[in-house]
Amino acid sequence: MRQLKVILAVFFVSLSLYSYANETDSLLRVLDMSIRNRPQYTLERQEQIDALQRKLRLPHSDQERFDVYRELFGKYRSYRMDSALWVANQRVELAKRMKNPLHIYSAELNVAEVMIGVAMYKEGLEILDGIKSSDLDASGISYYYYQYHQVYTLMADYAFSDKMKDHYRSLAYQYKDSILNIRKPGSQGYLLMKSEKLLYEEKYDEAIEILNSCYETHKQKGYSVAIPSIGLANAYGVMGKTELQKKYLIISAIADIQAATKEYISLWKLANLLFQEGDINRAYTYIECSMQDATFCNARYRTQEISEMLPIISRTYENKLRQEKTQMVALFILTSALLIILLIALIFIFYQMKRLNVARKAVNDMNEELKHINADLHTLNDKLQESNQVKEEYIGYVFNMCSLYINKQEEQRKMLARKIKTGQLDDLYKTVNSSSFVANELKEFFYTFDSVFLKLYPRFIEQFNTLLQEDERIYPKEGELLTPELRVFALIRLGITDSGKIANFLHYSAQTVYNYRLKVRNKSQLSKEEFMEAVQQIG
Repeated sequence: MRQLKVILAVFFVSLSLYSYANETDSLLRVLDMSIRNRPQYTLERQEQIDALQRKLRLPHSDQERFDVYRELFGKYRSYRMDSALWVANQRVELAKRMKNPLHIYSAELNVAEVMIGVAMYKEGLEILDGIKSSDLDASGISYYYYQYHQVYTLMADYAFSDKMKDHYRSLAYQYKDSILNIRKPGSQGYLLMKSEKLLYEEKYDEAIEILNSCYETHKQKGYSVAIPSIGLANAYGVMGKTELQKKYLIISAIADIQAATKEYISLWKLANLLFQEGDINRAYTYIECSMQDATFCNARYRTQEISEMLPIISRTYENKLRQEKTQMVALFILTSALLIILLIALIFIFYQMKRLNVARKAVNDMNEELKHINADLHTLNDKLQESNQVKEEYIGYVFNMCSLYINKQEEQRKMLARKIKTGQLDDLYKTVNSSSFVANELKEFFYTFDSVFLKLYPRFIEQFNTLLQEDERIYPKEGELLTPELRVFALIRLGITDSGKIANFLHYSAQTVYNYRLKVRNKSQLSKEEFMEAVQQIG
């Protein structure tokens, strides 16, 4: 039972891994396609930016222009930092002209965000330090705290000493609490920051539960899933669940690419993970894409992060290309040699096949000739068997007739002797002059002949009539076996074709036999030669 449980556990783990692998492969194909379509996504975002810039050329109030600049800043952030900075400065100037303190602080926070995004932490902190939280409204305070949180998080990542790292992380952690106190509990911003705090506190299961909830909400309401996905990827990465880490890195990267975001973390982290797994081609493609987008965006700290990995992956990729090139050259040489051998073999095979075809043709010709000979022999054998059968039947018939005829002659002699002895001369005279004896013998002879013939060729009448026109067919009368015409052609079927011999055999005149033959032949649509040949083939 314990072994069965172990086996089932292994089976379900294997099934789960297989399912993850299939899902990951499908997601990677979507990501590859998204990267290929990256120019189209960039064009779509640029069109949105162009529409907002055209809107700025129209006459608007200062408040309306300030709001358009806010939208334009949202399009430029994480897309082009230098343009985002220009828009933020335009907002500062416009806010100062409007003499609206909240607008001024909002615009300055935009400038601070850009400074932090291009790794100008000192300048960003100076702007933040110049703003008092008491002068801000609720949304402004949340934005203000988030920028402090962001700058200290980044400074912790790039600090040279562990002491400095811990210091900046502690400051970032304090601002996590500040943000949670400001944001509305249950909101997406609150939940995402709560998950970050839980991850910092190494409460991974609780963080994952919250991030999964955010992920589902973002999917259903059409928000970008990049942010909760990267959080899930980080959590699973710390827990050592590489497949799940990879899955959510891919999902986050797809969302970033399709949104034409240029400042992101997911794709280059995925490149590093794939590089460690040995997928060099994809790792190189993804790191190159990440560097191009970071350079386009002018996100300095992202460029610095990617620059640490790019040379390693590039060298490995180039080494792999060189190895593949060497293998290709070797393979080409080997293939060329095999092709030459194959060509020689084909020429030899062609020559042998040509000889084989000649021999096969000769054998086929010989086989055809043998078939014809066998067919002729078979036909001849059939005819010989038929002839032997006819001879056997008719020899027996002749001997039997001769024996009967001798017996009848003996009886006739005895009868004539009795009449002479008793002096019955008148009866003797009548008997000698009567033709009834011969007529009866001839009738009996015909009946015996017909019987023997139809025994040899039982379908003679049926087949013979197929040679005649339908309304001219010949059938014996009741009590007859063959008609005189059929009897003539029965002898022809037996090979007796001479009319004189037929006449002698049947006790007809030669003219009568000729008339029968001519009359029947005229009832057929066949020529004389064809008709006679067809008669001799009956049987």
